[in-house]
Amino acid sequence: MTQKSSKIFAISALIQLLIIAVTVVLSYRFTQHFSIIPKSVLHLPDVYVSHSDMWQIVKIFVITYALQIGLAYWRNGSSAFVSKQRFANEYIWFLYAYTTASLYLFLATTINYDPQLIAAIGLFASAFYVLAYVLFSRLAFGNGIFAGLFGGIGAMFTRLFSITGLLALIYFLVPLVMGKAFTSNRDIANVITQVRIWFNPVETSNWGFRNYLPNLKFAQPLLVRQAPGDDESLFILERGGRILKVSSTDSIEAQVVIDVSASMGEVEMENGALGFAFHPDFADPQASKSYLYLYYTDTRAEKQQYNRISRFELTSADASVNTASEMILFELVRNKSGFHNGGSLEFGQDGFLYIGLGEGVHPPEATTSAEVFRSAILRIDVDMDPTRSVPIDKPFEYGTAQNYYIPKDNPFFDNDAIRNEYYALGLRNPFRFKFDSQTNALWLGDIGSTIWEEVNRIEIGKHYQFPVVEGRKESGVEGWENLNLPEQGPVYTYEHNAYDRAVIGGIVNRSDAYPSLKDKYVFADNYSAKIFVMDSDKQQVEEVELIARANQYAQRGISSVVQLNDGKIIVTTLGAASEPSGEVLHLVRADQANVFREEKDDTPDGYDPKATAAMFAVNCGRCHGVKGDGNGPDSALLGVPLPDFTSPLYHHNTSSEQIHKIIVEGGMAVDKSPMMPPWGGFLKPKEIDHLVTYLESLPDQHHSH
Repeated sequence: MTQKSSKIFAISALIQLLIIAVTVVLSYRFTQHFSIIPKSVLHLPDVYVSHSDMWQIVKIFVITYALQIGLAYWRNGSSAFVSKQRFANEYIWFLYAYTTASLYLFLATTINYDPQLIAAIGLFASAFYVLAYVLFSRLAFGNGIFAGLFGGIGAMFTRLFSITGLLALIYFLVPLVMGKAFTSNRDIANVITQVRIWFNPVETSNWGFRNYLPNLKFAQPLLVRQAPGDDESLFILERGGRILKVSSTDSIEAQVVIDVSASMGEVEMENGALGFAFHPDFADPQASKSYLYLYYTDTRAEKQQYNRISRFELTSADASVNTASEMILFELVRNKSGFHNGGSLEFGQDGFLYIGLGEGVHPPEATTSAEVFRSAILRIDVDMDPTRSVPIDKPFEYGTAQNYYIPKDNPFFDNDAIRNEYYALGLRNPFRFKFDSQTNALWLGDIGSTIWEEVNRIEIGKHYQFPVVEGRKESGVEGWENLNLPEQGPVYTYEHNAYDRAVIGGIVNRSDAYPSLKDKYVFADNYSAKIFVMDSDKQQVEEVELIARANQYAQRGISSVVQLNDGKIIVTTLGAASEPSGEVLHLVRADQANVFREEKDDTPDGYDPKATAAMFAVNCGRCHGVKGDGNGPDSALLGVPLPDFTSPLYHHNTSSEQIHKIIVEGGMAVDKSPMMPPWGGFLKPKEIDHLVTYLESLPDQHHSH
């Protein structure tokens, strides 16, 4: 290498590295306010990337491009801008480096992956790269600006249509396709999350998990409880609406005691059975209060959907008898989106029932706390004791509110802007909460939006600042009402990363069963399936300790953290939506942890239409519609007509083999839209066979109704 060529190479290399660094920063700023990919073309969710993460992305891209520049020089023997042909070759290397950096960011870091940001980096970097070639060739070689511009672009496009150029373009699209798949499919998200966790392993811990019910798997278990007076049995709530009783840890069969699945409709999004609680006097034969209270969603009607809280009498061995005893307390008209329902039901030491409701529990036309129940904790008297409570004194327009009284010491009796049932407000999605058995403090996990998760200690009459503040930062969103209440921030808050993104409230451990965790608050993150502990005696906590992680991640992760009467800490993991694979796990010392039962990949004995319908709704319903009629909520955004699987004409023209090929290989395999991704690598062969059978059954189901 001559001195002159060395100088030219050094200058061009510095220019390229400066381009990519500036491009990442500019793209970050741009995508804070604008979208590179229009939602009409591809609907992508909002993704939060912090300022510190942005600088980490700069580092990743600069290092990757430094390697690319060196390899390109070694391969071509000259700097990038000496000629238009050399520039075109360099651009192919440039695309490979861009894609490699994007995939590394996506798969090997904990940074949130934002397809809009990645697309912006690719677009802006390409534009700046062409501009740099034009200016460099002008200054170094005296070439004309327009000649350099059109010559460089022409050479670049010519090079792109070579075999290696086309391969680079295909590789270039991989991160965007994976990003879309990650946000729209729970099974893909689970696989990618496992890859991320492999690249970012948790440090060796003193804690692990044993399968507490090793002979049983459940269909997305949401919560485990013991009934008062029964230390042997466990009651497990499945998302599909069943409550199962397991008599011992060695049981090979679970007894169904309640089944409200017929009252629920499709279980998708955040819908389904959400939480349950036993009456405190459940075991007292003289009280005759063998009651169980259940919170579930009803999506059967498209126009009028409800979130329902009901009481059931658990007096029979026949589940149908128990289910038929339903007495409705709340039937709340809801937002059809299906998100942010809340879900906890807990009895306090005062005997009153506390209910956690998310901010989505309201019809579009009503939002305030004087009109609806939402974004809060309610406190009611299900015993309707006139010495402690008063009857409901305000009509409720948006549903049903009945069969309870309101405690006299609820905080808002003198506030016309807030219904009397409210205990605390300003929560986004209080999915799990629990009382501290020693202090009676109510500890709550509040699932956040795109940036912050919160752990709150709830106090009577307080407002917890949503939607104006999330975490400890103002959100820039105005509140839907001005209540002038005393406000309180979280005890602990954490920022989203690639897989810590959905807090699950837990318990304060007062048991001697875990001496080193005594007096610690134990909670989880659903997505990463991590278990954390923190001090419970501080008003504000900045650091928590990660102690364990369960074996299922992403949308299959942890759904509850509970403590049994003997002190054992138990978690539930959801598992797949397509088949029973959720588990009940016991937190134990690492040397007592076991290997979890492996999933078998053999074909089941029979086709289960209900399980396959649930799998279709979760994985396909966003585009194809939960009914399979092609009218999913995202269908209008795809820009292509979607088939109507309920039409006999579609199946007359499409064979079983063609449907199977489309599912396995994607739309492009049969000359259809590439918007239909291939599922062969993510669904099991038996699941795909069952999907074909299910799709072919839809015309009969549709026309029989």
